[in-house]
Amino acid sequence: MGSGKSKLFQETSASGGGKSNLDFTTFKARVDRINISGLNRTHDDYVQRAIQSLFRAQNFQDVITETTNVKDNLMQLGIYKNLKVHIDVSKGKSATKNGYEITFQGDELSRLTGSIGTELGQNDGAATAELTSPNIFGRGERLSLNYSYSYVKSSVLNLRFTKPYYHTVIGDYNPETSISIFKHSSPAPWSKFRTDETGILLDFSFTLPFGLSNSLQYEIGMKEIFALDKLTPFFVRENCGPKLAAIVRYIGVFEGRDSNVFPTNGVFMKTTNEMIGSSLSQFGIVKSDVHCEMNVPLFAGISLQMTGRIGVLFNDKLKEAIPINQLFFPGGPQSLRGFEVAGACSSREGVAAGCQSYWASGIHVWSPLPFGSYFGGFGNLFRTHFFYNFGTCNMFTTDKLRSTAGVGLAFRLGQKARIEFNYCHPLSFEAGDRVKKGFQFGIGYEFI
Repeated sequence: MGSGKSKLFQETSASGGGKSNLDFTTFKARVDRINISGLNRTHDDYVQRAIQSLFRAQNFQDVITETTNVKDNLMQLGIYKNLKVHIDVSKGKSATKNGYEITFQGDELSRLTGSIGTELGQNDGAATAELTSPNIFGRGERLSLNYSYSYVKSSVLNLRFTKPYYHTVIGDYNPETSISIFKHSSPAPWSKFRTDETGILLDFSFTLPFGLSNSLQYEIGMKEIFALDKLTPFFVRENCGPKLAAIVRYIGVFEGRDSNVFPTNGVFMKTTNEMIGSSLSQFGIVKSDVHCEMNVPLFAGISLQMTGRIGVLFNDKLKEAIPINQLFFPGGPQSLRGFEVAGACSSREGVAAGCQSYWASGIHVWSPLPFGSYFGGFGNLFRTHFFYNFGTCNMFTTDKLRSTAGVGLAFRLGQKARIEFNYCHPLSFEAGDRVKKGFQFGIGYEFI
């Protein structure tokens, strides 16, 4: 019954019988025993809570439904690489009338796993390599080493230890803690600087019953800004040098859409709020960024999408300038189409100077491909859209409004990202903005 030792869980209460018929909901059934095989390193208490719902089954339909749910719960624990299920009539002295025995048979993950692949960012793609040691101490703990390098020459190196608490009384909220040691490097060619970050990140994440995912973080480390080349302006060079930085961060995500990439119905919201300072007790900057999206189905697969994003920076230490790497840089195919990346904000000496606040919005009409049914399933990977983007920076009025109208074709990549080919016609812009009239290419997972 699979490799490794087996865990046997037994319910001792009795249950009544009933007549058998094809309506599974009226066919009395109960689970007498649950057998879990293939567990060598995993402790019993880590899997017990995941299977308890099976003992509450009262008919055969409940048994089938809860068996599927329990299988998903066991896979979520991060201990199995594969899992099979067997349902059989209960036998033996402890068997009850209408009793069943459920066996979950699987293989634990290896002590060391690795992967090499690619991942998509906002108008960026990166090659990634990862080594993971799962289930280190028998309760889902894992240690992972991740490295990625993108074509825009940004790099990420993370060493992360994660501890889940799915087996505890608060397991329904998917609680998880982690500690990471990181080294990041990210260039900002629109302002001719590069930021290197080295530090430690503490994270506690959980999910509320109505679908709000939450992450509370504390980050402390060294942030250093470098001039990207000899043409970097002096006002950017003033920010250069190492600085100790501490950040308290909250990230909240509500996902209510029917699809991550091409939604036709539902609401999405994401908020990131940070308090930035030089130590845990000295915070001078508050930074908030909120992204919202609402989708409404119309007819014949056509849907209306309304999006918006707003960012604000507050500086309590008025005598100290906000570092340039903390400013907002609106513009580009993910925010205000028809503008280059960071092209919809103020500029100085030929480079983007950033802004302390901005807002941007978008109205889209999405439609399947005409005659898409002739392409079979391949046609479902494409959508066309008409759009109107508008917004501005450093004010919350319609003064100095930037706006663009256009039409485009989008292609879905997996279940999280898409590629857009848009024809953009900027309607209003300011002197110094870097507009991009004509075709624009964008790739990412969050668009306005």
